[in-house]
This record gives sequence, C-alpha cells and structure tokens, in this order.
Amino acid sequence: MRSDPVPGAREGGAPPGGAVGGAVGAPEGPPGFAVLRQALDGAVAAFLSEQRARMAGLAPASARLVDLVELAVASGGKRLRPMLCYCAYRAAGGAHGPEILNASGSLELLHTFAILHDDVMDQATLRRGRPALHRRLADERRAGGRGEDAEVFGVSVAVLAGDLALVLSDAMLTSSGFGAAALARAVPALEQMRRQAIAGQYLDLAQAGGPPVGAADAVLIGRLKTAGYSVEGPIAVGAALAGAPEELRAALRGFGVAVGEAFFLRDELLGLFGDPEATGKDADSDLRRGKPTSLMADALARSGPAEREVLLGRWGDPDATVEELAALRAAVASTGALRAAAQSIDALIARARECLRDAGVLHEPPGAMLAALADRLQMRSLPISLGGGPRGE
Repeated sequence: MRSDPVPGAREGGAPPGGAVGGAVGAPEGPPGFAVLRQALDGAVAAFLSEQRARMAGLAPASARLVDLVELAVASGGKRLRPMLCYCAYRAAGGAHGPEILNASGSLELLHTFAILHDDVMDQATLRRGRPALHRRLADERRAGGRGEDAEVFGVSVAVLAGDLALVLSDAMLTSSGFGAAALARAVPALEQMRRQAIAGQYLDLAQAGGPPVGAADAVLIGRLKTAGYSVEGPIAVGAALAGAPEELRAALRGFGVAVGEAFFLRDELLGLFGDPEATGKDADSDLRRGKPTSLMADALARSGPAEREVLLGRWGDPDATVEELAALRAAVASTGALRAAAQSIDALIARARECLRDAGVLHEPPGAMLAALADRLQMRSLPISLGGGPRGE
C-alpha cells in the first residue's frame, strides 16, 4: 500500500480551491481533493489541445468539435469518475504519475460523451446551470440567420461532439503511458461500465412515460445506468490498472457496490427534490417525462389512496403545472419514501466504510479520500428543496 500524498497536497491543511468540483451545499473534502482535480483537469486540457491540432490538420473548421468537448468538460462537474479511478488505483498500490492522471482523465471524456447524448435523448434544457449544448448550438444557429434548421443542427452537432468525446476517451486511455498488460486488465472493466450505461439508458427511455414500473425494475435501471457506470466501473478500472490482488479488488468492489447504490439513490432524490440553483439541472423534466425511479416505486408502494391519486395523476404528465408538481413532491415525501431513501444512503455509506476498513486502507490517504468521496453522498450534503419541508419526516 502506498501512502504518499496526492501531488501538491499540503501538510496540515486543505489545498487552495476548496471542495471537489465546488459543489454547492457540500462539505469540503480532505487535503488533496482540489489539487487532484487541478491535476486531472490539466491532463485533460493538455490532451484536448493536442487533439485540436490533429483535427485542424484534417479540416480547420472541424477543430470546433474539440472546442465543444472542452466547453462541456469545463462547464462544471464533480470529476467523480476520474477521482474514484485515481483513488482506487492508489489504494491498490499504484504510484502517482502522468499515466494514472491520463487514464483517469479519459473517464471524464467518456462522461462528456454520455451527458451530451443524454441531454439530446432527454430533450434537456439545462446542464450544469447553462443551456444544454444542443440548445445552445440551436440558439447560435438562429442568431446567425439560419433558423430554418436550427433545432436539427443543434442536435446533430451535439451528437457529433459526443461521438468525438467517446473516441478521444479511448485515445487518452490507450496513450496514457500504461503498458499493454495494464491496459488489457482495465479494458474489460471499461467495456462493462459502458455496456451497463447503455443498457440502463435504453431501459430508462423504453419505460419513461409508461405505467409506473415496480421497485425491482427501477432499481435495475439505477444500478445499470448510474451505480455501475458512475462508481463501480471507475473503481474497477483503477484497481485493474494497478494490478491489485483479488482480496483487495474484492474489498474495493464491495465499496463500489455500496457507494454505487447510494449514488443512484442520491441521483433520484436530486431528480425529484433537487434545487436547480445548486444542481444546475431542470427540476421538473424527470417528473414530466415519467422517468422510472426506485424512489417513485417505493412511494407508490407506501402510498394511501389520496397520495396514490396524486402520484399517478401528476407523474409523467408533460403538461403538469408547477403547483401540481409541487403537490406530487409533497405526496412522495408524505409517504415516507424520502426519509427511507435518506436512511438507506447513510446505511450504504457505513457499509462502504466497513469494506475499506476490512481491507486495511481506510486510514491510508487514498482510502481516506475514497471514504470522503462516499461521505459526500449522504443526505446532509444534498442540495435539495422541499418547499417548506416534507410531511412525515
């Protein structure tokens, strides 16, 4: 186990820059988070600069696509996936170096691909507090006097930018500096997390707007689309790159499973109760399209007749008013589903810490950073708006 600190971390205090990603309402992380983010962002920026020159060599105008990828990366985000990959690699005995920064940074480009395509599929209006890329591109097209094809242009170019982000993600990993043996260990984990994300997204699209799904189906979507892709996969990639022994990989898997489930529950809470000023996302889009979630399935299972009438009458209604959606949120909270989800998150984080403790890495710097990343998912750090507080809490 290597315990040397994250590069640039200062003894006895947090580095400049505060918490991971500057997330609103979240506690500051331990020393090293801000420095690690800066190092990861620097690796991605340097790689994109090289790729911009390569695209310009093909056709000068096509370098604009690299600019759009960089714009999406720079617009915010917590860098959760690259940080989990990096910390798992270090917890498994890997040494700090440009190789792991590049490999971890490639997961941010993978995530950029995912969010650009996700926003198109969800017809999202906002991403990280700004117009979603396809909306922004359409507005620019209209402003340039080409309004007749603005919407198609915006969607098409956003999809192309997402495609390029996926290609560049692979290129950044394969050119990271890791040898062929390490990359061969990591690729199966990377392929698995990408398959999980695609399967989960398909189920999400296929079931949105239909009859409410049961808890098992909703949990499956969350585990595929969010837990596996956002938490378990990055941890598995990092551990594989380090060549971790099976016992330690099993402990990190246990950590990832627990944190992944907590993450998708948190994601669902934010999707229903998130404060748009903090999350940067449209607070009502998931409700209007009837996105299947385990939170909604649990609320329906717990609901009485009056609550059930509100839930079924408002969920998935694209024309629901702001007041009707507020009534839906109040009904979910009054069933006790919100409180139950928060309690589950806290229990899962406690289980994740136990996995790190059992592996003997909880009090080593990389393990402590994994634990701190997990702690950020707990209810107390959620930027949620309950409109005066839910009943039954």
